[in-house]
Amino acid sequence: MNKISAILVDDEINARENLRILLNNFCSNIDVLGEATNVDEAVLAIRKHQPQIVFLDIEMPQKNGFQLLEEFDEINFHVIFVTAYDSYAIKAFQVTAVDYLLKPIDVSLLEKAIKKAEKYIEKNTQDSRINLLKENKKEITKIAIPYKSDYAIVNIKDILCIEADRMYSVIYTVKGKEFVVAKKLNYYETLFSEKRVFIRIHRSWIVNVNQIDTYSKKEKEVVLSTKFKVPVSKSYKENFEQIFYI
Repeated sequence: MNKISAILVDDEINARENLRILLNNFCSNIDVLGEATNVDEAVLAIRKHQPQIVFLDIEMPQKNGFQLLEEFDEINFHVIFVTAYDSYAIKAFQVTAVDYLLKPIDVSLLEKAIKKAEKYIEKNTQDSRINLLKENKKEITKIAIPYKSDYAIVNIKDILCIEADRMYSVIYTVKGKEFVVAKKLNYYETLFSEKRVFIRIHRSWIVNVNQIDTYSKKEKEVVLSTKFKVPVSKSYKENFEQIFYI
């Protein structure tokens, strides 16, 4: 196919230079038409060049990469996120990003992302973005959780439940680990809403339905696969029971 037009959006000059070098050396079918250091510049560049792909950083001053997408009523370009933060992966795929690359960029993953983009550019059908969203949702299996000075990468299926603790959340896993995260429970309820795996059964708890072993109406609690017990409150009881056709 013909060359694919692209622009690079990143506030760090070294990051843009590194990506440009990788594209020149390993992805000769990519034609970089321009670069931008922030969201406002990127909006102008996208409207001017009409690129097929936007390589987009997430964390930038003033506005982030997700806010850039909100500037367009119709997104007629494909997005490949390039960022140092793995915690945004699920949200990136929910906005139908083609792929999500972590810095420093792995060349093989960059090539794979571009091939994936090529597939959807060649299709050029109205439902291509819908199909991409469905495909991406199937691929998301892990989440990055802030842990000490790094991130713990946890399989979503291994999360037992999440508890609200004022301005924090406590994430419990099947391996017995607990992670205290500076995010409210509503954040995780929204984050996992599309996966239909987690359900709120109490003002302070959401649980992984695949980890539920027993539900006691008498005790008003569920027992999870590790024998961990979580209360079911009256206000969430009806919705919980309807899901399981109890």
